[in-house]
Amino acid sequence: MKNKFSVALLLSIIIPLSYADNLVEINILGTSDIHSFISDEDYFNNLKSEKYGLKSLVGAIENFRHDNKNTYLVDVGDLLSGNPLGNHIIKRYNQNESYYRISPVICSLNALNYDVATPGNHDFDNGAEFLKWSYSGANFPVVLSNVIDNTSQKSLYPEYIIQEKEVLDDAGNKHLLKIAYLGLVPMQTMLFNKSKLESEITFTDMLDAANSTAIQAKKDGADLVIALSHSGIDVSQVEHGMENVAFYLAKNPNIDGILFGHTHEVFPSEKITANENINVKDGKMFGKPAAQPGKWGESLSAIKFVLEKNNDKWDIKSSKGYQVDRKNSVAKESTIEKISLCINDTEQDLKSDLDKEVSQDKFKINNNFNLIGNESLTTVLADSLRYYMRNFTSESDKVLISISPSYSLNDASFFVDIQDRKITNRDLNKIFYPASLSALKVNKQQLIEWLEMSSNIYNMPIDESTPLINTNAHSFLFYPIMGLTYDVNISKLPLYDLYGKKNEGATVGRISNIRYNNKEVVDTDSFIIVASKYAPYFQKHKDAPYLDIGNERNIDIFTGYISAHHEYPQPKNNYRIVSDIPLEMNLILPHNTDKSATFLWGTEYPLQVKSQDTKSVTYQIKIAQWY
Repeated sequence: MKNKFSVALLLSIIIPLSYADNLVEINILGTSDIHSFISDEDYFNNLKSEKYGLKSLVGAIENFRHDNKNTYLVDVGDLLSGNPLGNHIIKRYNQNESYYRISPVICSLNALNYDVATPGNHDFDNGAEFLKWSYSGANFPVVLSNVIDNTSQKSLYPEYIIQEKEVLDDAGNKHLLKIAYLGLVPMQTMLFNKSKLESEITFTDMLDAANSTAIQAKKDGADLVIALSHSGIDVSQVEHGMENVAFYLAKNPNIDGILFGHTHEVFPSEKITANENINVKDGKMFGKPAAQPGKWGESLSAIKFVLEKNNDKWDIKSSKGYQVDRKNSVAKESTIEKISLCINDTEQDLKSDLDKEVSQDKFKINNNFNLIGNESLTTVLADSLRYYMRNFTSESDKVLISISPSYSLNDASFFVDIQDRKITNRDLNKIFYPASLSALKVNKQQLIEWLEMSSNIYNMPIDESTPLINTNAHSFLFYPIMGLTYDVNISKLPLYDLYGKKNEGATVGRISNIRYNNKEVVDTDSFIIVASKYAPYFQKHKDAPYLDIGNERNIDIFTGYISAHHEYPQPKNNYRIVSDIPLEMNLILPHNTDKSATFLWGTEYPLQVKSQDTKSVTYQIKIAQWY
């Protein structure tokens, strides 16, 4: 009896230890939508940034690697451009392709020993050759599963790679783990850059590419298949060429985890709506770990697996997606110095360029209240595009201009307030995300669709504490139209959600009383609408017959215009926010301004300061009754 007890006791000790020997924890850290925010410099305001920059993540990355032995680091695209540093690199490259030995942005990622990366849509903005030159300096592999080189008819980059990693289990024993990575970028990238890319590369459907690639990776022995998806979450019905497919990638039985980007959201987070297939608490979709790290280096995402090895096969015992805590993380000075060496020369060159004046005249322009009306900055921008379009239209054409007046809703850095001084390059970088223009002939119903898609930036009023602006909306997708007058009735449910999909149950819409030159717009009217190629209507209608208006960028058109013109009209608000009943709502601005505004156009928006602190101000705004 004693011997039996001793054997049982021995087994009870051995079995748990044996079980632990086979358990391996894997963490894959992810960055995305860095948009060349490498430094902690706020170039827009010539300050140190408290929120953005790859440098701000270095401590968190290093501490995590130190505490978690099987850790890998990936980037999910939109890396090369998007802020003054990236734009300056592109400028120098376009002037002289040999200006840099290696891209300063890629050099910075090398300093952090990334394991793999995939490009995003904006990485194609300067053409395929710039993208290939940039990533050619990488010390890590690049994967891309749905882009074909038209010359070779082969994948532009490997459709997937399998990295063999020597991993340690809980007892310190070594094992071999094969991790496959595939990379995806939206087909809409071609729409954004058709003139530069059409003859060189072809984009295919992301879900189709992911399916075939994941199957092949498993056949080739991958233990884990990780999708690096520069594509956000969209839970609406699947369609060919869908732009945001992360949700449906998780449904693929051959994909084990997803790190994704593109929409500048953070997942998991409370802003993301949970459903039966989205577990926000555990960072999962369809039971698969998934994570998204926001934008510009504001957060660091991770997916974690606990694996058990049984008979040379790895089983996933548990997994989750999460955000890495970056508080109190101190980076090694040597790593910061490596990154600084990558970008120092470019930063110094950039800073001397930013303060150069580009206008002949002194200006008084601002966009403090640009989400509720047409302000002075928007007026001058529209005038510059209208002047440019004289090269492509006749006097009989009815030309409309649509401008996104703010591409960062919750960041004071992008609010412009210029008083009695000339405009500088620093101002231009604050005002613009540099983009070429698109133009399209549209009728009344298409105008309504355009405006309805933008009207979802306003909340439906629940009570007088309801914020007017929907903070979940992306303000860079808000495109009011200049050249028309119209009403936006926020009492109605928006026809479209924040992803441009039809809202179930919304039938009436918010837009009415559309007029051109004081005359009601009718179904037979025809217009030419001009906007950035990134306007959401253009994204949704990628196969529409766009007009040839050259390939000039908005920032260059505006710069040329203010260098040659001296008379600028006063702003006139061209749309009204109205309600079925008069009400008051909160307008919250992410910066403290001592200015107030009243827009006069058939009705008034009286604004009164309700509360304020050093970082924000809340106005009480009166919304007039619909009539």
